[in-house]
Amino acid sequence: MSNLALSTCWHADRVPNGTALLQEASALGFSSVELSHNTRFSLWPGILSAHRQPGAPRIETLHNFCPVPVELPRPHPNAYEFSDPREPARRLAERHTVETLKAAAAVGAKRVVLHLGSAGPRRPKKKLEPLLAAGKIGSRGFVRKKIQALRTMETAFAGIWPRVETLLLRIGEKAAALGLQLGLECRENLWEIPPDDFWEDILQKLPAPTFGYWHDFGHAAAKENLGLIDHEQHLRRLAPRLIGAHLHDYHPEDGDHLPLGQGTIPFARLLPLLPRAAHVSLELSPDVSAEDVRASLAWWKKNQPARS
Repeated sequence: MSNLALSTCWHADRVPNGTALLQEASALGFSSVELSHNTRFSLWPGILSAHRQPGAPRIETLHNFCPVPVELPRPHPNAYEFSDPREPARRLAERHTVETLKAAAAVGAKRVVLHLGSAGPRRPKKKLEPLLAAGKIGSRGFVRKKIQALRTMETAFAGIWPRVETLLLRIGEKAAALGLQLGLECRENLWEIPPDDFWEDILQKLPAPTFGYWHDFGHAAAKENLGLIDHEQHLRRLAPRLIGAHLHDYHPEDGDHLPLGQGTIPFARLLPLLPRAAHVSLELSPDVSAEDVRASLAWWKKNQPARS
């Protein structure tokens, strides 16, 4: 049976130190964790001292930026973007990503999850969601707005991708030297890159095994709900380059990062598409109860199918 890691996005904001961060994951039944992008710097000394202790969960993955850069007033994975038109901002994105790579190597992790940036106008989804709520997903107005938003995004993406690719290739060299893989995460927002039809193109330009696709079940479900992708087709298409996934449930009314089995994602169809070697992290909202975290782990053990 494949291992399920707990993303510390669930509890990193409320623990007093890094030792408690790992101990709580272990107490809930997890033998491995993903250190999330809300892992503040003050937790890091405890993580370094505790992760090698007997019974401590393995740290398998870090989510950029980790630990949180000290100059940030609050954690945010998009605080610095590889796509930023301002060169100083891109340098900060690169510098803090390299720091995350070093942190990953220091704790024996093998993967780092990256967001790639953004392009096009902000919040085009907001134009679609009221039509969706009104039951007009198949209407001419909905389709027209969706096509317009996608075209605008794709045009903007074509303009910014060369600088993103250049930066990623430099980061990839450092990751390869440290024995790390970089998981490029699919995003829920229409303005975040890459456009979903472009995944194969960019992965062809980024060498395996250093670079791979990172699937987020909730993000993909939200996009499917808006008629932007077919979740199953999308996952099947990108499975050959998939190295990891964020697992959580989704409901159109309640959003994502829900406990497993409490939403609408058809996991019975989707989970068998994950490659056998793929890493899977349970990424739940901090609002989820400890009881539901345990229940999600039990759900995984009961429902996890054989994978290819």
